[in-house]
Amino acid sequence: MKINKFRLNLMLIALILISCDDLIRDFQSDEKYPLVIDNTICEILNEKESVTAITFTSDSLTMTAIYDSLISDTLSFTSLSNSNNWKIPVDSLIYFMVYAPQTADSYFVALNSSSEFGLFTINGEEVKPDQNNSSMLNIAGCSDVRVRYVYSSLNGVYLGRLVNSNVSSVKMVFMNSNSIPTADFSVSPISAVIGDTLTFTESSSSGSYPIISYEWDFGDESSSDDSSVVEHAYSDSGSFSPSLTVPMAIYPIQSLNLI
Repeated sequence: MKINKFRLNLMLIALILISCDDLIRDFQSDEKYPLVIDNTICEILNEKESVTAITFTSDSLTMTAIYDSLISDTLSFTSLSNSNNWKIPVDSLIYFMVYAPQTADSYFVALNSSSEFGLFTINGEEVKPDQNNSSMLNIAGCSDVRVRYVYSSLNGVYLGRLVNSNVSSVKMVFMNSNSIPTADFSVSPISAVIGDTLTFTESSSSGSYPIISYEWDFGDESSSDDSSVVEHAYSDSGSFSPSLTVPMAIYPIQSLNLI
């Protein structure tokens, strides 16, 4: 009987070892490929400019009262952006306005520090996210993200609430799933002398929404936002780098030489 038990124990150990080997092989073969959206979030979080958001503190006002007190200051809004992340100064509990300017299948809020986050409507009602847990695919796309919320019904201005007593600031990415425009333009003629009039013509590709504004920077401390086709004459010789910015996209020309 003792011999049989010894053999049985050996068989059990062998089965356990084989099962562990199978699990390890399954884990190693189950390679996680990041989602494109998480790669984009990571790029914005780590490589794009950080713009400091304007935040507020309030210990006594209701959500509705805070919303009403901040809604008129449009310059303080944090808004949808693929060109920068937002640096949110934190003092334990802070509020800030969040602007979602267009409808989209999904809006993403990503934070680089574990925090309590919420969005509230004009009536003080919290907007529940459709997803607030990160999957292995999300982590594969950006391991720096500690909080990742997905919303499907944002459109307008919301009151953001963030709680974090461990850091002095949190970096936030606020973007959506819409295709962004690609800015492009041409210049005619490409070389000129001082005083010649140059014509700048945009040739951008629109994203999910049509392009409705154009911001021209001629590289000589002058600019224009008149239309998609503008004219400009340079008053000095040199090498200039004009650029065109359309909503959420920018296209620079490396150099434009005038003699």
